[in-house]
Amino acid sequence: MSTKNLVIVGLIFLAVSLACKSFIPGRFNGAATVPTVDFTAVGKPLNVTVLLDRTRTANSKITKAGGTVSLTSADGSKFTLDVPANALDTETEIVMTAVKTLDGSPLKNNAPTAVQLEPSGLFFKELVTLTIVPAKEIPIKDQIIFGYEGEGEDYHLALIDPKSKEIRIKLIEFSGAGVGSGPESVWAGHLQIQAEAARSRLTQKLSEVLQAERIRQLLGEESDSEDASGRVKSLLEQYEDQVILKERAAAELDCQFARKAIEDIIGLERQRQLLGYEPRADLSERIKKLVEIGEKCRKAFRVNGQSHGASFKGEICGLDKPFTINVDSKTGSWPMKFTPTSPIAGTMEGSYSSDGCALTGGGPYSVTLNEDGSGTLEFTYNSTARCPFGSIKTSKTSTLPLTPAPDLFCEQ
Repeated sequence: MSTKNLVIVGLIFLAVSLACKSFIPGRFNGAATVPTVDFTAVGKPLNVTVLLDRTRTANSKITKAGGTVSLTSADGSKFTLDVPANALDTETEIVMTAVKTLDGSPLKNNAPTAVQLEPSGLFFKELVTLTIVPAKEIPIKDQIIFGYEGEGEDYHLALIDPKSKEIRIKLIEFSGAGVGSGPESVWAGHLQIQAEAARSRLTQKLSEVLQAERIRQLLGEESDSEDASGRVKSLLEQYEDQVILKERAAAELDCQFARKAIEDIIGLERQRQLLGYEPRADLSERIKKLVEIGEKCRKAFRVNGQSHGASFKGEICGLDKPFTINVDSKTGSWPMKFTPTSPIAGTMEGSYSSDGCALTGGGPYSVTLNEDGSGTLEFTYNSTARCPFGSIKTSKTSTLPLTPAPDLFCEQ
């Protein structure tokens, strides 16, 4: 479906389902009596799977006078927890364990520089500081500093010391914290997580206000409609700020989030008009722009590049569909198959046999798209070559250019 037709369909959907009387428009500045929503409470948490390195652990008994716990992980990364005086009322044994892998987060890979701190849920009366020195330096613009609760619940961005050049995480309670890396698409994933949490909280609060007002009206009780109207208007505008704007920003960083942003813009407009508000004047323009962004994930590309002495060629009909890239090396030629888990990430695999040897392997891949429509495909091929004389394991990361191919015909 063309961009123009998709926009028209969206607007027809709105016109059919949103017919309601108009209401006096204008932004609500908010009165002192209008409550705001607590966005620190989690609405729809992201849970991750954490695997600990039990061979790398440190513990220390911390008293009311404070103290430190230090640990060096297997790769040489250093962690130091500083507990100030009066943060604890009683002596407590604190255990720090290195994180081996963390799966399910928006990070670029599943091996961030992180630790789990126990006892889980331990609360401090003063902020404690976890300082991290990664063994391999992470560029500042790529640093994603995160935390999680329990054994991997509620993955989120961590509170940091903004004035420190070092990675210093501020904690008021335990459990896990660390730093990973990622391009703009990773930031997009974190924005989407924040938007989803805000959406759940705001929807709940809006429902509470509307249902309470409905009960008062049906029972003939005294109702302050002006106050209820102000609360509703405030919540709708918070939804715009905390959900829609973040989802639009996420979509601009990563085209896979465009569809969700369109859905929530339409959903908010539906709610607004059902409550008597006039349509937004820029509605069609907002949807059109997001449709154009979304089309980036559906564009076709050609791959043609060199890496580690091998040539790679292939055609990609859409980043949201499986695709194949052919490898031509000194030892022979074979296909690599790529299966997306999203339009910008997934897994790949490939196998080859020759002269009694068999090569098999696979690994993760990621896609980065540029503003001009081009991009790069990066994948790590973890392989094992089995031959009569033995086996060899290797791991190689390749980065290949993606060239837009508007002339490439693909069945949709």
